[in-house]
Amino acid sequence: MKRFATTLLACGTLAASAATGVAFAQSPGGSPPPPPPKGATIPRPTLEAAQKALNAAIASARSQGVALSCAVVDVRGDLIALIRMDDAAFQTASIAEGKAMSSALFDRPSADLARMGASPFFASLNASMGNRMIPAQGAVPILRNDRVIGAIGCSGGAPQQDETAAKAGGATF
Repeated sequence: MKRFATTLLACGTLAASAATGVAFAQSPGGSPPPPPPKGATIPRPTLEAAQKALNAAIASARSQGVALSCAVVDVRGDLIALIRMDDAAFQTASIAEGKAMSSALFDRPSADLARMGASPFFASLNASMGNRMIPAQGAVPILRNDRVIGAIGCSGGAPQQDETAAKAGGATF
């Protein structure tokens, strides 16, 4: 019975590879095939630049008398760095990241996206991304050579306070 199961497994593997067009041939000379070419790098702020921007945003928050969380993301909305001030509420961290993600993906300040947030298109896109985008005031794109490379978003104060801190951080780029 054991040999039958092994034979059946081997036949199933060969049938699956034939159906999908996968070949098990060796490359000439017995050496492994070369690795695929490396993909294009994603433009993004460096960690050092992100930390500098976060420090500027936090300085702005302190001058406004608010406790914020601020996040820097790359052009795809992937987190690079996040900071939460001592008295900022726990949920402000994910909100700041969501604002920054929205800003980066749509190449505009998150305040410009508020009306779009209720659209079926935005709802579907956001659902496909785990409902992590937040189309609310408080994030601005980060530009390098007139090209969006990411965004910085803040949360924890009034919408204008969040945006003011984000702009202070964005100005460091």
